[in-house]
Amino acid sequence: MFAEQQHIRSPPPLSYLDAASNSSENDSYAGGAFANSKKQGQYNVKRHERGSNPFRYLFRCIRKLWATQQTENINCEEDLSAYAKTTIRELTIYLAFVAILSIVVFGMVNPNMYTLTQGLKGVFVDARMTDESNNQTGPSFTELAHIDEFWQYMNDIAASGFFTETWYNDDNVSDYGYILYENRLLGAVQMRQKKVRNNSCIVANDFKHEIKFCMNSYAPAFEEKNSFGPCENLDAENCTVEAFKYSPSTSLFGFRTTGKVGEYDQGGYVHTFGSSQDEFKSQIAELKENLWITLGTRAIILDFTVYNANLNLFCQVQLLFEFPAVGGVVTSYKFRAVKLLRYVTIFDYFVLSCEILLALFVVYYTVEEMLEIKTMKSQYFGSVMNCLDLIVIILSYVCMAFNIYRQAQVNNLLDELLQTQNGQFSDFTFLCYWQYQFNNIISATIFLAWIKIFKYVSFNKTMTQLSQTLTKCARDISGFALMFFIIFFAFAQLGYLTFGIQIEGFRSFQYSVYTLFLVILGSFDFPALQQAHRILGPIFFLAYVFFVFFVLMNMFLAIINDTYMEVKAELQKKQSRFALTDFVKQGYTKMRDRLAAKHNRLADIRKVLSIADVNCDKVLDFEEWRTEMKSRGYAEEEIEQMFARYDTNGDRVLDEEEQRMLKQDLTRQNEAIVREMNQLNMTAVNGRVSVIRDDVGVRKSSTLPSQDSKAQNVTMDDYYDLDRRVDSMETSVTVLLSKIDTVVSKLDACDKPQSTATNHKQ
Repeated sequence: MFAEQQHIRSPPPLSYLDAASNSSENDSYAGGAFANSKKQGQYNVKRHERGSNPFRYLFRCIRKLWATQQTENINCEEDLSAYAKTTIRELTIYLAFVAILSIVVFGMVNPNMYTLTQGLKGVFVDARMTDESNNQTGPSFTELAHIDEFWQYMNDIAASGFFTETWYNDDNVSDYGYILYENRLLGAVQMRQKKVRNNSCIVANDFKHEIKFCMNSYAPAFEEKNSFGPCENLDAENCTVEAFKYSPSTSLFGFRTTGKVGEYDQGGYVHTFGSSQDEFKSQIAELKENLWITLGTRAIILDFTVYNANLNLFCQVQLLFEFPAVGGVVTSYKFRAVKLLRYVTIFDYFVLSCEILLALFVVYYTVEEMLEIKTMKSQYFGSVMNCLDLIVIILSYVCMAFNIYRQAQVNNLLDELLQTQNGQFSDFTFLCYWQYQFNNIISATIFLAWIKIFKYVSFNKTMTQLSQTLTKCARDISGFALMFFIIFFAFAQLGYLTFGIQIEGFRSFQYSVYTLFLVILGSFDFPALQQAHRILGPIFFLAYVFFVFFVLMNMFLAIINDTYMEVKAELQKKQSRFALTDFVKQGYTKMRDRLAAKHNRLADIRKVLSIADVNCDKVLDFEEWRTEMKSRGYAEEEIEQMFARYDTNGDRVLDEEEQRMLKQDLTRQNEAIVREMNQLNMTAVNGRVSVIRDDVGVRKSSTLPSQDSKAQNVTMDDYYDLDRRVDSMETSVTVLLSKIDTVVSKLDACDKPQSTATNHKQ
């Protein structure tokens, strides 16, 4: 019975008490009065602070928003409850931060970006030309090898790709200037050539009489800036053909174009194409006729930008044709699909609201880290996770600043670029390039933010296995790394010097390093090595696989595995500082105890109503009520307040109607408590199910004294440890009993001959 188990009563939780502070039930009162003088003193001090200095109390409340384990110096062993609450609060807030950051990041990208780039690649990169000599399929963009193939590509592939003028049934389209019917070409297409001047390199003395020209690989110091072709020997002001006179860069930002052979800055011999397919082809024919590509040509860069209104995506495309000093053509391309117009749809404005929340979170964590640095001082920077916090915050501020700057620049530059005439080139390089870099930075930010979750889940010993393993084996790995890279770089240099002439993967030292790393992962081209050198190739491959893969890599795995086993053994012996399941169990137990206490209080009041009417006149006066309630430990103020609430006429007597109202109120509250207790699926100690019944005052429940409550809160590790001990004891007892049985059977066997001999003598 709940009434029999509760010796000290608390004030009745009726509706008038629900409006009061819940802290009086949990911290301040026990049995209708303060639990002890210490708690009463603390309560009075807090009440005095709230009354005398409200600003100081408000500051303390705000200060609690940034309460962490570091700022509060919480020790898990000394105050487990505070440690658990702080850890869960930090984890919950940080998960909210990561969720909002994920929404912002994924709101800036679109899965259709890949589809857009693949569609444009299908037009300009994957499309194949027709070989006119045999009327068969010719090379694609990536397979171009000669200068004449460049002109054929521009005439056959580029012209039809830039200008879609007819439908599949040869009907003319209504709007010109679209690629694949859906992607609007913004401005004109621009082609830019980079050249080097003659005598930019030195011819050997033995060949000076036979070789009259020498043109080096591209470098800004060797760049040709004189007019040529129809404008040869003319000043740039007098040349009317733009493609044959040098045009310096007009961009404020010196972006460099990186290819497979070299890097190329802005400026050059620029040509802007017309707005139709016929104009494009005629201009290509004119450039070819006037020998626009010469011996000094080192790169031709084709730039254009499209906008897909269906997806609200821009795509800045750059096709690069490099003409290295060895001759031929080397091609490469770049497709940058970005979302420059950020706020168009309803979801975009939802992302905007998340960006505002993200900014508030960043400010919140900035204050938190400042408080931790103030508290911990130089010790703060000794933690890797604390340094990771600073990196995430700094990257977040960088992203926020660039987001604001980008939005302002997009609004200004888009208006300026889109207002240009159709015959002019609209340069979106700056916007697309920095938007692409912004996406990379914020991608790194969310990556580090997810890694930082380990900081908040490290309270569990299982979660710390990774960090402890890496920390403990760091010295062994550093020694192994020195030995590994000595051997690895030795093989890389050998591969570059031996096979760099014939195998693409060894064409430079850095590519040799990449190739050997791929061999470790199982990706290799053994026939190419064998073809490069039929003896050294196989020997190089077998030696590398044996020393690096079979020896060094297995040593590395052995170091990690041995350290992991040591850490795992240590963690099994060490009790976890804090188990989340134990904290949940404690919260569940506290909630169950609280509901049981409320249930008992209601039972007390109902019992008072049934026995307080001593004279049996069906009327309960205040003295009868006060006497019975006083005997159960309730305070005068609470007795008075409860009685006055139901004494509606103020005659200091509860008549039958007023008692009926009180009973209905008690019944309603009791039913609510019973429903809540049943929802918790309460289970009693030792496996007995708690059954809550309220008929005629009979209630069955588990006894929950404080000592038993503490005894039942054990971790699963402790339980399994005790279970193993019990099994070991049972095994030992079984063996002992079997030995006793054996001894007893032998004693019986010895007694039988003696008893037989005795019988014969008799």
